[in-house]
Amino acid sequence: MRCEADDIISTEESRMLFCQTQCQLLVTCFMLGVFIATKTVYDKFRREFSKLTVVVIGAGPIGLSSALVAAKSGRVSKIILIEENSRSELMNRSNQIAFDTRSISFLRRHGVDFDNLEGCWDNLCFFTRIGVYLDYILSVLYRDEIPVDIRLNEKFSKDLVNEIDSLPGRVLVITCDGPNGNSSRLLGLSDDAIQLPCGAYGAFASLQRDDQLSSVPKPETRAHNLKFDLTAYGAYVEDKETDPGFSVKIFGNTRNRYIALAITKCETALVKALRTILDRSLMRNIFTKCFNTYKSSEEKSASESYVLNRMTFSPRLFEIKLSQKCETVAYFDDSDMFVITEGEAARNYNFHTGKV
Repeated sequence: MRCEADDIISTEESRMLFCQTQCQLLVTCFMLGVFIATKTVYDKFRREFSKLTVVVIGAGPIGLSSALVAAKSGRVSKIILIEENSRSELMNRSNQIAFDTRSISFLRRHGVDFDNLEGCWDNLCFFTRIGVYLDYILSVLYRDEIPVDIRLNEKFSKDLVNEIDSLPGRVLVITCDGPNGNSSRLLGLSDDAIQLPCGAYGAFASLQRDDQLSSVPKPETRAHNLKFDLTAYGAYVEDKETDPGFSVKIFGNTRNRYIALAITKCETALVKALRTILDRSLMRNIFTKCFNTYKSSEEKSASESYVLNRMTFSPRLFEIKLSQKCETVAYFDDSDMFVITEGEAARNYNFHTGKV
């Protein structure tokens, strides 16, 4: 009898223990479900309310690329693009832009379809007119799901600063209106720039080919270790072994051709002559000979009479410097607004054209 009673008590205790375990398991599952649901709602709420309004000032290659990256980031609720030129003026910009392999890979991840963009490929690089690229990015932004307020033909002013200050939430302002723009100053940032030496001298020339009816993109041409014979101008090289030689780059489209010369900073007789002799015919002759020697095979040679009124160029060698703004970012706590100025990527290695 005692054994049967003990068995009944043991069975009852096991049943109670099982019920308690089930209750604890249900409570744990319930608490876990509440935690997951709460965290999901919180994360969604945080993502929605942590999104930025991005204001881009300037619709050049840097400005429009910044707007495109912002639109594809998933962290932006609205984009405002401000540009003082019209769309037709942007489209008619004839200067050529080149994309290296790293830039192509980056922009492709953000939706740029280079295979359907007017231009040409050479050595895994892509070349097109700036106007073509700008028009393409504008079309992509117009079609994007993110609300984009594109304001062309509108110059940045103090009234727009007040409008930006009144925007709700966090605001990111990217100023890309170039070294002559006034947006950084109006937003409270210094527009001063420092110039850092690059250890090289250079010169630049542009050739307007009026015989070309359209601007067809062309690949870049480069040559190195060039030696110039300036004995006809009273200058000569005493020791050619110490001369590092010049590098030349010819780029641009069929209508707008550009020639850049660069040489490692040195004080050879040739470099001294090109830095001190102010003889426009000398530099014009150098650029003409470089162009005729290294131009593409289908291009016509340029005679001295042809370039006389069609070529602008540096009158002598200048030191190549890297321009960088002294102030690149600021945060305004009262309006919860970040301002980032145009980075040095758009102002790298500026050649003095001799026209300033």
